[in-house]
Amino acid sequence: MAVNHKFNIAGHEGYLNVGLFEDGQPGELFITMAKEGSTIGGLMDTMATLTSLALQYGVPLEALVRKFSHQRFEPSGFTKNRDLPTASSLTDYIFRWLAFQFLPGYREEHAPDRGQQELAIPGLREEIARRVNKPVPELPVDDDDLAITVKPATPPEAKGNGREAGAPVPAQRALTSQIVNMLDAPACANCGQVMIRNGKCFRCPNCGESSGCS
Repeated sequence: MAVNHKFNIAGHEGYLNVGLFEDGQPGELFITMAKEGSTIGGLMDTMATLTSLALQYGVPLEALVRKFSHQRFEPSGFTKNRDLPTASSLTDYIFRWLAFQFLPGYREEHAPDRGQQELAIPGLREEIARRVNKPVPELPVDDDDLAITVKPATPPEAKGNGREAGAPVPAQRALTSQIVNMLDAPACANCGQVMIRNGKCFRCPNCGESSGCS
């Protein structure tokens, strides 16, 4: 008889094969790493052989679990086993898994959900179904006659001077014209100020330097 198990620790996959005595207790262990190379594969094979010899010479599994579980080295991290959601090393995972499978009372004492009794809540399913299936009221349809036209705001400078609402004031026009004239302007070779367009050339507003046309 044998028990097979596939494990995954932080993306590192491997396989355990446990040979059993006639009484159902482990007597032989084989460890195969999927893609870890010859070094880690050889180390795991050596550890499996030593564990098998210890079991066959009568060393209690409980003593091996106490000695080798919770050792910390890479690879470590999350697993896909609900009983062992995290492992601090390959050795930690393997021996704690053996304890879960073959040590009486270990699962009840060390399972992640131990001591959390599920309490029945009367009417829970009905309440969830009622909330999920709650009808949504129809949204009102927009009426074209109720559309609101938004007019542009009147600048404070334009109020009371006869200027049309929304028309730019002279200072705004001057600033806009200057920005447009400076869009592709180079820097002044004399003072470094950004020049402004002056006809087909550019003129520096700081020192009066010209690009050559005036």
